[in-house]
Amino acid sequence: MPNRPTLNPDLKRISVDIDGYDPAASEDQKVTISLEQLQAALQKAHQAGTENEKIAATAYNPEMFFWQLMDTLPDHVYFKDRRSRFTCVNRAQANFLGLEDPNDAIGMSDFEFFPEDFASLQFEDEQEIIRSGVGYSLHEEKHIRANENQRFLLSSKLPLRNREGEIDGTFGISRDITNRYLAEREVERQRNLLELIIQILPCRIFVRDMEDRFALVNQTYLDALKLKKAEDLLGRKLSDFTDEARVEQIHLEDKRVREGYPIIGKIVEDLGIFNEDSWIVTSKIPLRGREGEIEGIVGMTYDITEQKRAEEEARELSSKLMSKNLEFEAELLVARQLQETLMSMGFNKHRSYTKTGTAWEVEASYFYKPSHHLAGDFFDLVQISENKLGVLVCDVMGHGVKAALVTMLLRGLISELSPLLDQPAKVLGQINKRLCSLAEDQEFPRFTTAIYFTIDLENGSARIANAGHPSPLWKTRDTKGREIFEPCPAGEIGPALGLIPDYEYTRHEFSIEETTEFLLYTDGIIEQKDSEGTEFGIQKLEEILLNNAERSIATQFRTIESALSRSAGSKEFSDDICLVAVKTSPIR
Repeated sequence: MPNRPTLNPDLKRISVDIDGYDPAASEDQKVTISLEQLQAALQKAHQAGTENEKIAATAYNPEMFFWQLMDTLPDHVYFKDRRSRFTCVNRAQANFLGLEDPNDAIGMSDFEFFPEDFASLQFEDEQEIIRSGVGYSLHEEKHIRANENQRFLLSSKLPLRNREGEIDGTFGISRDITNRYLAEREVERQRNLLELIIQILPCRIFVRDMEDRFALVNQTYLDALKLKKAEDLLGRKLSDFTDEARVEQIHLEDKRVREGYPIIGKIVEDLGIFNEDSWIVTSKIPLRGREGEIEGIVGMTYDITEQKRAEEEARELSSKLMSKNLEFEAELLVARQLQETLMSMGFNKHRSYTKTGTAWEVEASYFYKPSHHLAGDFFDLVQISENKLGVLVCDVMGHGVKAALVTMLLRGLISELSPLLDQPAKVLGQINKRLCSLAEDQEFPRFTTAIYFTIDLENGSARIANAGHPSPLWKTRDTKGREIFEPCPAGEIGPALGLIPDYEYTRHEFSIEETTEFLLYTDGIIEQKDSEGTEFGIQKLEEILLNNAERSIATQFRTIESALSRSAGSKEFSDDICLVAVKTSPIR
């Protein structure tokens, strides 16, 4: 192979016109040229005349033309002998092979530059071209060099013939299209991903052109129209499948969208179009081209029929539930009235009770307010005998129906303990046994605090037993003779009822010497909190009682209720409220 000629420095420009090839074009705009095009260009230059014969004589050098083209073409050009060894390559091919000088490739083959499996395929292709005399054009190939990334080429390869027309080898021309190839594959990947997403979405997705013809639909849309293939719908109009009046409404909607006004999240009753009455939420937006011009519409509809039906069923159930709740509320109101009626037996309509014994008389009143319809707080005024009176106050854990049922149970138990009613400790012991046996049921309220207080109206003696309950307050005098409220002597305070089976409670006895007031209560009143979280407390309760000592007990209770409401910021309280006041006075 002859060496490359040295170009004449006086030659300013050699013009070779190759059809379809523009040296000034960008890489993406250039096209692959064939050897036939190259040969035709050289022949054309040979035949062309020139006004300056000296310049023409100097310029006309086919070998110089050939090498100038070989050095300047961005495409890879190469020639091989019958054994697939390089006999000539251009500079672009040399660079592709990792060589600085194209002459370094002479006598070498693909096996020196590429992995063996790839080089073997290339060798077999070239030997087949030599045998058959048939090459190929514009064939995409993947080239891999050792320790390098793969490259993609667009190649043409043909048999190389000598002057006698015999095949002496092969020649080819290739263009590196790696960037374009990878970009196309990425676009294809993104397109496939988008197609997959569109197909698996449960909503109906479609694209329609400016003539209202379908350009794209997903499987859900096809299923709704009972079609098997997209081809059965593409290019057709929705009116081809139904003549329902709803289609005309859709056309009017689409017209507005094509004018640039999208529809987002519109809920409509989709009557008849998909062969069933249904509800859908629909969104449509204009489909715009590269220049921003509207080319059609993209839409999505989602069937919300089941949701609508569920909402309707929910409304019906809500209406029925509201009706049942009203019935239940009425029944609970009756139960609440019954609960309070049973507890207030013996009291008049002013919540007042009086009884005169042999030597003492008793006046009692109560304030009772459940936090729910039914309460867990409970009190009972027990007529033990003509001269003995008992007062039981309980606080059952929890509120509502379960707690209220326990209060009814307690009232029943009291009626069964007639022989023991003047012995507070034994009464609490019997109630404790019964509650412990029932507490094995996890649904049963776990415990109850209680205090049982008895007064003998013949001799002024009092007995008291306490099961985890706040001690009663009683009015007495301090060392300076001032009236004060302090905890009533109660002796040992035992555990709440229902916790320890067979626990033996103790009683405390004391005598009443003069007019004395007692206040029995549950913890709901002292634990009621205001907006800042401060509890109402015993001290505030005592202050109200002392400041209103000259008033009736009923009036004092109304004052307490008013103070509680101001503290809670509402007439409804966080816990049940139960107060029982007892005033004993000697008969003069």
